[in-house]
Amino acid sequence: MFSTFPGGYPGFGLLILRTTLGITALFRGAVYLSDTDASTFLNLIIALLSIITGTLLLIGFMTAVISAIVLAAAIIFVSLSVTANFNASVLSEIYAIVLAAAIILLGPGAFSLDARFFGRREIIIPKKTTALTD
Repeated sequence: MFSTFPGGYPGFGLLILRTTLGITALFRGAVYLSDTDASTFLNLIIALLSIITGTLLLIGFMTAVISAIVLAAAIIFVSLSVTANFNASVLSEIYAIVLAAAIILLGPGAFSLDARFFGRREIIIPKKTTALTD
């Protein structure tokens, strides 16, 4: 699923990307939960989905799948809210699209649960021994 799990500075950079997108999704969920004017079932579902995806991005579990969900949701929000008035909400969704696409393409990095579960493994190849048979 992932090509590499880079550590060091590249891994820290991927951690920053994941954290930024995760916090953005968590705040988006909190905004939908606190919106009492439009407290519908759909807003509750969107809020819970945002909070769950934000949390999973923060810990780095199923990062590519969760980033794809965030990417799809952001694209839907942009397509629904694009009007003649290009506001800050559309810019924040475009920001989420760019971050989610980068995380999908680059992977979660070494500082994630994905790296712990699916990451680098040491493969030990036993030396070939020849059996002498008479």
